[in-house]
Amino acid sequence: MDTVRTVNATPIPTADQTWLHMDRPNNLMEVRALMWFDDEPDREAVERVLSERLVDRHPVFRRRAVERDGDWFWEDVAEFDVADHVRTTRLGGDADDLKAWIGERFAEPLDRRRPLWDCTLVSDVEGYGTVLFFRFHHAVADGIRAVQLMFNMCEPADGSAVLPVPVGRTRRRAHPLAVTTGVVRRGAGDLGDFALGAARLPLRVAATLSPRLLREGVEAGWGLVRRPLKLVDMVEGLASRDNHSVNTIAEVSRLLAAPRSVKTSWSGTPGVEKSVSWVTGLDLERIKTVGREHGGTVNDVLLALVSQALTRYLAEKDALVDEISWLVPVSLLPFDANLPEELGNHFSLVFLPMPLGTGSTQAAVRAMRDRMLRIKNSVEPAITFGVQWMVAESPRALAVRLTNLFANKGVGVLTNVPGPRTPITFAGATVAGVLGWVPMSGDQPLGVAIFSYDGEVSIGIAGDAALVPDPDRIADLIQQEYAAL
Repeated sequence: MDTVRTVNATPIPTADQTWLHMDRPNNLMEVRALMWFDDEPDREAVERVLSERLVDRHPVFRRRAVERDGDWFWEDVAEFDVADHVRTTRLGGDADDLKAWIGERFAEPLDRRRPLWDCTLVSDVEGYGTVLFFRFHHAVADGIRAVQLMFNMCEPADGSAVLPVPVGRTRRRAHPLAVTTGVVRRGAGDLGDFALGAARLPLRVAATLSPRLLREGVEAGWGLVRRPLKLVDMVEGLASRDNHSVNTIAEVSRLLAAPRSVKTSWSGTPGVEKSVSWVTGLDLERIKTVGREHGGTVNDVLLALVSQALTRYLAEKDALVDEISWLVPVSLLPFDANLPEELGNHFSLVFLPMPLGTGSTQAAVRAMRDRMLRIKNSVEPAITFGVQWMVAESPRALAVRLTNLFANKGVGVLTNVPGPRTPITFAGATVAGVLGWVPMSGDQPLGVAIFSYDGEVSIGIAGDAALVPDPDRIADLIQQEYAAL
């Protein structure tokens, strides 16, 4: 790293440092997204939008991450030029060629000497025309902030307001998975229940943490729970005191005592090479209808589709298991199109057990609904936020152990993010579709990102090229399960 200057340097918040610690050559902490257009956007127009609505409004996009004596800072880059972060390339191929090109980008780390983002206009893609591939490091912002940035950079195609997909019945718009996680209003007497849950941490886990980190990390998570406005996106309903007491202890125990992700066909140590695929064109209204028919939500139906598809995928490899676990992001702040200058990460992670082999779609929807309700009545997001805080505050060797401890309990990251309900334009070109991919950490081999836009749902699938060499098969099975709804 270059010599760090002491001027124009802003400390990187602890919650954002976590993702710098989690970077591995074989699992980079980068958020990736793809837009394709009805008409080709002009490069100069793209640079103008990025300059005016991204870089000028949010200084982190013109700053690099630097470390000095164990402390991290965002430092201004001298003579920053947005054009240095915009590339162009001509593919001259079809969707398979585009997937291969994107997979190569997954293995290519961002230049740490520069601000941690870039984008590429890829032209001449059969069936897609020109696409914009955008990536940035997770330390810059979380996925929900990324969607808000997209809203701010785009214009409504018909001149109306750009609105996200509505979820739930809360007054504020929220992440569809976030609203399934309830926050319990508690009095001083409930603090003892929380302490009891923390006291039952398995000894083998507690031994890896210093008393200070354990105490301060749990307090960090607890502090968020005590400030409901910080957790408004997680509120769907209030659980009873009894449910809180029982479920908090149960979730802490399940979270920390759970073994590594169950072994199956994709188990192993990931390599650097990645492979990607996607599903597009799933009708959101149809999914809503199926949800109503089976007593579930849109999110329940989409998770059921993934569950059914992975059941068939693993069965084909003679490696079917009863259940797998996912890490699911839960937003800690409400959706707000008026983003502050500083972005950062404002979410926690929860573990979602996904049953396989349930049989019918109705059974899969019911099973996903029940599991999300169980998470709703716990304070697991507060616990895991405390763990994320400890990762950032720990010495590097311990941070690696903590990261692997929790990341390796899940097969990967699964997220569901609402996008604009109506068509939008970017740099004057109408956006025909949007895809996203989540980063994986530790030894996770798989990631699934669900995104809704203009009445349709897309699913981005990313896997380790050696452990999950055929993500197209997973995408095909999801399409088949959707067709059979």
